[in-house]
Amino acid sequence: MSETMLAALTNIRTAEDMIVAFRDEEQCRRLLESMVWPAGRVCPACGYKRSIAIAGRDMGKRRARPGLYQCSSGDCRFQFTVTTHTPLHSTKLPLSVWLKGMWLILQSDKGLSSARLAEALGVSQPTAWRMGHALRLMAARERMLDGTVEIDHFYLGGRARVNPDDPPPGRGRKVYRTPRRRLSW
Repeated sequence: MSETMLAALTNIRTAEDMIVAFRDEEQCRRLLESMVWPAGRVCPACGYKRSIAIAGRDMGKRRARPGLYQCSSGDCRFQFTVTTHTPLHSTKLPLSVWLKGMWLILQSDKGLSSARLAEALGVSQPTAWRMGHALRLMAARERMLDGTVEIDHFYLGGRARVNPDDPPPGRGRKVYRTPRRRLSW
């Protein structure tokens, strides 16, 4: 990620800063490109590292699609954007709304309901629900705790280890239970 983009992300402290940082769609696209492709564009279909930007089409009513690239591999020639093969692909919402939603979800300690996310972004509740699930899916793809993780004297998961020097556990208290009576009507 470029230093200017990283500086822009670290300077976001409040919701007002977030709104200013994600106001322009072109800036949001460039920010997302620098996060997804820190070492340069890579074709999502074949992994080839060279691609060209496709210029706008001036024929008829078609307009240019900013951020559309084509793989330079002779065998592939796949056209892609930064959102290809992600939950952000082929949605009608602008990238600025997605990035604002991502920032809001990541800033909330206990999570954010779809109703609150919808109010904050100005979208419907079902749209916010879908966004929340897609953004959580994207966040879960990262391997945050990979390998050996050591936490001070806590055992997470599994059964507790048995110390051979400890005395065996007692049998407990025996309780005589009477059989249940069936009521006949």
